[in-house]
Amino acid sequence: MFEDLVRAIYGPAYHPPGEHITDSIRRYQFERQMRWLERPEASGRRLLDVGCGSGAFMAFARARGWEAEGTDVVLTPAAAATGARLWEGQLPSIEFGASRYHAVRFNQVLEHTQDPLAELHAARAVLEPGGTLHVGVPNLAGFNITLKSWQSRLGLKRRRWKHYGALHHLWFFTPRTLARLVAAAGLQVIGWETPVAGRPGRPAWATAAIRCPLEALRAGGILDLYARLPPDSRP
Repeated sequence: MFEDLVRAIYGPAYHPPGEHITDSIRRYQFERQMRWLERPEASGRRLLDVGCGSGAFMAFARARGWEAEGTDVVLTPAAAATGARLWEGQLPSIEFGASRYHAVRFNQVLEHTQDPLAELHAARAVLEPGGTLHVGVPNLAGFNITLKSWQSRLGLKRRRWKHYGALHHLWFFTPRTLARLVAAAGLQVIGWETPVAGRPGRPAWATAAIRCPLEALRAGGILDLYARLPPDSRP
């Protein structure tokens, strides 16, 4: 079943042209994430990007002095062009040997997986004690998706519940449910936020007018959660 989904969804057309480029929109997201991964108490700079896609974040991290590696169910030529070490497949099925990482990143990936808890257990297994986990997912409690749900309930949308219709999104998370899942994998949540990305062609003033209140209220459409493996953890 999952192999059929991979063939149907994650083929060559899944990653649009230019996705490997760190434009201003991606830079805003990447720099916010790096502020957590590079916090003062972080112990090292070896990173595993799960679902690395076109490799843009790996290239960004490597430019900042990180040793970045990646996995994906379908590896792209753009990711290979970064020079990073890559593995193809689902994280729980990959054998990393003695490799351990100071950070593991799931950016817009966990909602695609068959078993999110198994993925987080696999991430925990390759994290160094004290290492950081980043999980970014669509925010089910965000303002936009909440509004669309109410419009669907009231019959005000022509295509009701279309916002749940993505074939490749198998799970949906709120801050509370994601935090509980991460804790169940043996990791300590250290914080979360809902960054609001810009859009191509949108004026900076319009982005700021949308971004400021939604980020302040933590009601943006993206949920970025950060956790760590306690320093005294055992395998």
